[in-house]
Amino acid sequence: MHAAVKIGLGIGAVIVASRLLQLNKLAANVSVSLSKVRIHKVNLSGIQIATTSKVNNPSNVSVTIINPVVRLWNSQGGMIAESPASNRSFPIGANSQSEVGEILLPISWNTILPLMGIKNITSIINLFSKGGTKGFLKSVTQPIAMSVIMQVEGMTIETPKTIINK
Repeated sequence: MHAAVKIGLGIGAVIVASRLLQLNKLAANVSVSLSKVRIHKVNLSGIQIATTSKVNNPSNVSVTIINPVVRLWNSQGGMIAESPASNRSFPIGANSQSEVGEILLPISWNTILPLMGIKNITSIINLFSKGGTKGFLKSVTQPIAMSVIMQVEGMTIETPKTIINK
């Protein structure tokens, strides 16, 4: 093997190892939290929950978050719904807090109504007349949680589950 090839392979290995160490530091220090969880839309097919995520990146590595997906969980840890993948990307600066744009989670009436203990249309109308869409999530009889999963430089990061109906 030529000396130039060996030197090139050595330099490449050092660069890859350096980037992996940076990403490892990022994964250990980055924190993601949910904010602005709300009912975005109500229609005949169901409801749509909207949320944004705040990403706190205390490391000196700038990255791009790709394809954030929101998941909704029941109190037993089973997934209720998942937002469609959007193939969007969001730059996250080094040593900063950035907000990931709004992520929408559609949920059908067949999925959400059993969680609320509602069996007829009159109950739904009464619910909206009392608290509007703000009271809608609180009317769910069991705790439901939300998490966000996203890809960062080939790694998958998922936020801790956050209860959204308290």
